[in-house]
Amino acid sequence: MLPVIRGTWAPRGQTPRLAHNAKRLRRVSAIGMLSVSPGRRRLGCYHLLQAESSIDETLVVAVLGQLKRHFRRPVIVLWDRLQAHRSAHVRNYVESRADLHLEYFPPYAPELNPVEYLWSNVKVHDLGQFCPHDLDELHARAAKALNAKRHDQQRLAGYIRHAKLPMRLKF
Repeated sequence: MLPVIRGTWAPRGQTPRLAHNAKRLRRVSAIGMLSVSPGRRRLGCYHLLQAESSIDETLVVAVLGQLKRHFRRPVIVLWDRLQAHRSAHVRNYVESRADLHLEYFPPYAPELNPVEYLWSNVKVHDLGQFCPHDLDELHARAAKALNAKRHDQQRLAGYIRHAKLPMRLKF
């Protein structure tokens, strides 16, 4: 609920102020994915927003199940080292699926994760200076921002190129 503060202009002598009601730490958690389908030469962006709850291993397994229903071919998942991603529950689920393979980014290397650039873009450009009145308003604004970006092929390819992953995209 705390607003992302960005630099701004104001008349001389008038300090700009953001009025917010974030008296306690309340948040919207998100799981996000960028998908690359080389055969179709198409990128996709998928997200799940959770108000007032953290991402846990049960939710991660549910998202992996949805991912496998969406893609019929074998899937390689590249992700960060969030504890929920490395849990025994997730490992057991992945081991039971021959068509699902996990690879982790190196520790402390968010610059290699293209989804981090998506989050950064949403936080700075879409949620910057935004002071929601409640979690529903924050959830709606974040979902709207992510939905606007999910079909923009050039933007999604830019996130992947900016991460400098050792892969080539031909679009």
